[in-house]
Amino acid sequence: MTVYHINKGIGPSSSGIEYAQKYRFDLVKQFPEKQLFIYCDYSYNNYSRFTEKIGIDIDVTLNAYKFMAGQKNHASTFMVDDFQLTLPSYFLRKDDGEKAVNFSYGESLYKVWLIPGTFRIDRVDTIVSQHLQEVAHYSDRLTNIDYYNGKEIFCRYFFNEDGEQSMKQFLHEGKILVTFLGDSVLYGKGEFYNEFFHRLNFGKGDLVIIDRNAGIAAELLQNKNDAKYAVVIHAEHFSERMIDDNWVLWNNHYEFVFSNRKYIDYFIVSTDKQKKKLKDQFNKMGSVDTKIITIPVGFINELNDGQAVEENKYKFMTASRLAAEKHIDVLVRAVVALKEELPEIEFHIYGAGKLVKELRDLIAKLNAKDFVKLHGHLDLDNSIYGSYGGYLTASSSEGFGLTLLEAVSACLPIIGLDVDYGNSEFIKNGINGFCISPKSFKNEEEQVEIFSNMIRKMVQEMDYKCAIEFSKTKAESYLAENVKSLWRDFYDISLGKKPVNSFEIGGTL
Repeated sequence: MTVYHINKGIGPSSSGIEYAQKYRFDLVKQFPEKQLFIYCDYSYNNYSRFTEKIGIDIDVTLNAYKFMAGQKNHASTFMVDDFQLTLPSYFLRKDDGEKAVNFSYGESLYKVWLIPGTFRIDRVDTIVSQHLQEVAHYSDRLTNIDYYNGKEIFCRYFFNEDGEQSMKQFLHEGKILVTFLGDSVLYGKGEFYNEFFHRLNFGKGDLVIIDRNAGIAAELLQNKNDAKYAVVIHAEHFSERMIDDNWVLWNNHYEFVFSNRKYIDYFIVSTDKQKKKLKDQFNKMGSVDTKIITIPVGFINELNDGQAVEENKYKFMTASRLAAEKHIDVLVRAVVALKEELPEIEFHIYGAGKLVKELRDLIAKLNAKDFVKLHGHLDLDNSIYGSYGGYLTASSSEGFGLTLLEAVSACLPIIGLDVDYGNSEFIKNGINGFCISPKSFKNEEEQVEIFSNMIRKMVQEMDYKCAIEFSKTKAESYLAENVKSLWRDFYDISLGKKPVNSFEIGGTL
């Protein structure tokens, strides 16, 4: 009896889906069922670094490529000095900053990429006459080698635990053409993943929880056997602009599983509002028996007393990926516009992502470095949230919003857009924050002005005592023991340990 948690990939900048899995792992790791968190994408780094970083134990994770190659999970412990011993003594060593070490001789160069802050090896580039020839990847040993023709990878060799070649793939323009695996010849990505899921051998008594399905959904469904399948909905599941009385345009990340929903035993959403909406849409399209469950993707361990919120009311924060859809630049401009009027105002930004340079440049351009701070990616806890007086978000869509839950648990009033499902779930307009209608502005300039107005209104008019009490009541439902109980009940029902009618699915929260 195994519970599988299916994802695509994981990297240095984890998304809300990876954090949702981390929250789930924290709740279910003491359950008697075996848990396996599966990452299906090829990883250019040792993926175990990132699962451990986020807090999922290495011994409950599995990568499709490593599994097929007969590899086990190992920490990245192969050292630069160990690699140097494999080279002739005439290669010259030169440190290339903190990220790499070069070994060179004539036209040959080995560029050894390091795990940040260590002399442990991530990968080694072999460069001849300034042309990349191959990239070797390491954990505590060599795991695989990528071979290049010009800038394009054309072949990968994988090695098993004993260092023997165990799998070979040929690629074109980054796509798998054929995989040679023992006596098997697998054509394309589809046959590779079909064989992978076949070898996992899902069966009766197994539960497969699918967090990401793009590109692997068909192969998953082909190997369902007698297992139970549950798909977790992490975002808005449809297009509001493409819906009528007879048809719904699904989010492309869920279109395949929605279109084949007769093969899915359960859909899991984070809020009752999304559950009702999805159920109504399924009914409209003729699927009245589809089971939809409400289980929040996150939880909190404790409630903050909120005593420091009002005294820190000029000190705002946000936490998210630094991505375009988060519109953090709008928040920066809104805060800067208030600095002269509210000289005590501060804005602290937690997170990493592609837009970090753009935001840094914007902050410098606006002469705001003294009161708008970029803190990078940190593991935020209640004490950090508790040192602020308000939370800002300009994201136009949130499936749930884990950081919103953390902000509410710290009793922070929130300003954000009136969008499903996070803001509308956690903000009661005028009580513990303000929801801004997306229809109230036509352009970014108007959006900045409205956010500035709401920030001013919060610090000048907010009843902080009322906001704190409301936040405490709202957050209490998401305490760890309550969400853990929902997962336990869902496991028992889906694995046949309890009758379905013994639990009103999604009725607790």
